Amino acid sequence: MNRTFRATFLLLISAFALASCSKQGAQTSVDTTRHVELVPAPSVPYPDAKLAIVAPREGEVLKNPKDSVFIIMQVTGTELGTHTDADSTRGIAYSKQGQHVHVIVDEKPYMADYKNGQPFNIGVLPPGMHTVRAFPSFSWHESIKSPGAFATRTFFVGQETKASTGNNLNGPMLTYSRPKGSYTGTEDSSVLLDFYVSNATLDTNSYKVKVWIDGAAMPDIVKWQPYYIRGLSSGKHTVRLQLTAPDGSPVPGTYNSPVEEITIG
Repeated sequence: MNRTFRATFLLLISAFALASCSKQGAQTSVDTTRHVELVPAPSVPYPDAKLAIVAPREGEVLKNPKDSVFIIMQVTGTELGTHTDADSTRGIAYSKQGQHVHVIVDEKPYMADYKNGQPFNIGVLPPGMHTVRAFPSFSWHESIKSPGAFATRTFFVGQETKASTGNNLNGPMLTYSRPKGSYTGTEDSSVLLDFYVSNATLDTNSYKVKVWIDGAAMPDIVKWQPYYIRGLSSGKHTVRLQLTAPDGSPVPGTYNSPVEEITIG
């Protein structure tokens, strides 16, 4: 290798290294200036909504595992399929189809039911025991937290089994709702964090909800209300919750420690 070629080669390597360092430094600068925070959402009055699961019956055995399962719910005190007042002014994701029921099958993300009292298809389920949790929501996906608005139903597909999920439906329970899926445009400026608490009261000296976003601990939630996550960068993020007892220990059950991955941008 002659001196001229060697010098040119070294200059190119140096320039490439400097450019790489510059890009890495710029990227690091952007990431460190972004501050993720959890803030209480504006409070709204909750209607006196109630929800009842009509079918399937508690403990019912649905014989054919190849058939789709339909659930029928009856909601009173609020109207499904209509827009909540001023739903488009909150600056967060909302459904153009209006108010709906969040239907959660086992530990899957919820499905939205907009038609009151009509059969709602939750798909073909594997044989065994299944549990549905359901509650109505406003157009912007916030759960309606009035007494009697939450219901559960456990049934079997194929044949009855003695299997247990380890979740006590009659004990303190957390039901995850939002955020979920992908957020684009202005929806990513404030992302709704919302969940349903049953058979427990959140307070500084009582039950709490711990929150981690991308592994970073947020302040404990001691008041049951919706919250906004702000400052999320583009890309994938992980949201983890944990319901804790008054002594600080995790409340048993997989429902009480949900983990959800979302995408921003």
